[in-house]
Amino acid sequence: MSERPRILDTFLTLVTTDSQTRKEGRMADLLQERLEAMGFTVQRDDAGERIGGETGNLIAKLKGNSEGPPLCLCAHMDRVSPGTGIKPQIRDGVITSDGTTILGADDAAGLAAILEGVQRAIEQGVKRPDIEVVFTIAEEGGLNGSKNMDFSLIEAREAFIIDSSTPVGTIINKAPAQTKVTYRVIGKAAHGGVEPEKGISALVVAAHALTRMKLGRIDEETTANLGLAQGGSATNIVMETFEMRGDVRSLVTEKMEAQVQHMTEVFERTAAEFGARVEADIQFAYGPVNLKPDDPVVQRAAAAIRRAGLEPELRATGGGSDANIFNSRGITACNLGTGYRGAHSLQESIEIAALERIGDVVFALIVESASA
Repeated sequence: MSERPRILDTFLTLVTTDSQTRKEGRMADLLQERLEAMGFTVQRDDAGERIGGETGNLIAKLKGNSEGPPLCLCAHMDRVSPGTGIKPQIRDGVITSDGTTILGADDAAGLAAILEGVQRAIEQGVKRPDIEVVFTIAEEGGLNGSKNMDFSLIEAREAFIIDSSTPVGTIINKAPAQTKVTYRVIGKAAHGGVEPEKGISALVVAAHALTRMKLGRIDEETTANLGLAQGGSATNIVMETFEMRGDVRSLVTEKMEAQVQHMTEVFERTAAEFGARVEADIQFAYGPVNLKPDDPVVQRAAAAIRRAGLEPELRATGGGSDANIFNSRGITACNLGTGYRGAHSLQESIEIAALERIGDVVFALIVESASA
């Protein structure tokens, strides 16, 4: 069992508190109560109102006792489905769900680690800077909580996001920009059994376009995926419309833009050949994280990881996090590994030892930042 039972108890309390995207009210109340008990002043911004949620992002501040610049720690409160009624199980030092839901370690592990690291710093009376804790809503499905956050409430110019499904000790210093794409092919309906030759099948047009298109792994820095598709109204009608949605990601914004242009041109050119047309909806989602090994935020994370008795490892990732939004808003941020596995699946798990280690890293970040 846990050598430090408090962080385990906190984690279990968090995962058994329902907190779906845009329905984080109960979780926000719980976290605000815990933060205020430690002496934080807590505000909620209006992000929830902007996106139709129950609550805004929590922005909490605790006065320090050293001269260092403010330290910002961030994790998100929501989780993917099925993520209600979670019943955590512990076997051989590993926490899982009962198999009917996710576990919710993404990102209850980050929430618990931040609470534990700060509480330990207070109890031990270590030197610490002003601490700003940001618990975001609606991270899953588009980073909408941080996109709509009131960044004027945050003073820190560096932030550490505790939300990566990589081993504890990992520093995510590169993450891709993302553009969301929707292509709607519009052909012509006709009776499929009486006069199909008078129709233009949107599905056939899309199929031809896809055979001409680069998708999947484009290069080491760029990916493109069309993951949702729908169309048609009946089995005896030539399909008039067919819609596909997906995203394009790249560590290099120009490569992402070039891939989007390629996909759009292929759809338009193919549709024209068949006498159909295409409606394209292109939405830039967020910019990249592109930090160098010698950037101060990376160096501070590495020093904290070593202080916690681990060896830091820099990695690039193919997914986005709140770090993407923080960096685009002028706050240099890296994402740190929490050690959970199988995120967004019924097989999600985390070792108790990993939970304890990420708590150690957060505590070490506070100590390191006091001497910055």
